[in-house]
Amino acid sequence: MNKILTRFVAAIGAATILSISSGTALAGGFLDIAFEDAEFSNPLVIDNPYWPLRPDSNPRTFTYIGETEDECVIDQVSVSDIAHYATYRLKTKDKDSPYYKFIAVQVLDTEWVFEDFEEFGECGLGLLNSEDIDSDKAIKEKTLDWYAQDDQGNIWYLGEDSESFEDECGPYPGFGDPDCLEGSWEAGINGAPDDEDPVIGEAGIVVPSNEPIDGEPLTSGTYYMQEVAYEAEDMAKVLKLDTSLSVEDGVDPGKYNNCRTVKEWTLLEPGESVEHKWYCADGPGLVLIEGLGGGQTEIEVLIYVTP
Repeated sequence: MNKILTRFVAAIGAATILSISSGTALAGGFLDIAFEDAEFSNPLVIDNPYWPLRPDSNPRTFTYIGETEDECVIDQVSVSDIAHYATYRLKTKDKDSPYYKFIAVQVLDTEWVFEDFEEFGECGLGLLNSEDIDSDKAIKEKTLDWYAQDDQGNIWYLGEDSESFEDECGPYPGFGDPDCLEGSWEAGINGAPDDEDPVIGEAGIVVPSNEPIDGEPLTSGTYYMQEVAYEAEDMAKVLKLDTSLSVEDGVDPGKYNNCRTVKEWTLLEPGESVEHKWYCADGPGLVLIEGLGGGQTEIEVLIYVTP
């Protein structure tokens, strides 16, 4: 599963979201684009305005924060300026077919969860630099994600190397423990090589452009696969286009226009891990995430982006 912002524990919705206006709601359909048919003249430039991860040669970092009564969650998405050279078997699902190379942008997603943090300060970036807290022990998950943008402006998701640092996987971060890599996958690679009928990971679209296929406009109701892999089948659906969003907190408090409201969920856990996200083209991209599950609405807000 795409690990970016998949755990939301902030119960600050009423204080943070001031208003959400209605957008265009139209009937859509399945966005059927085969990765092997897409063209990638410059896959490392990811300048889709709804999620500009790497719009030029400068890598970006996005920081999201959420707060509950006894926990502070900091989720930092750091775009690497070093390309990840991956080998994919994408032209065919034949396990004996040759590999070929594809270049993608590598993103490091790190999640910290600080418990009983108030005695050390407010929920914010200061906790990462506090002399009173070992921030390494607060890391709950680290994930390397791989993305590329095609010539139509669609952002593709090509896999992840994810590691959890719960009690059985910690206490300090570091990649490589096979017992802590659930959900890791790579497009074109068998997710479960020991199975008789292994699932081969397939790249999916994580953020479509306004005209995803040959100038055809995106509409509300359009749905698409974000990934298909062993223990990972994620989908998304555009709920509304041209939505306005006002927030009290965040990197740019106030009103965001030209926002796209998207529902994201996993087919493997119906009704669980459902998220609503607001991607704002007139802002820094993904600015607000609403997690729905367990009878609670949990929110994280973008509070910092650089450069």
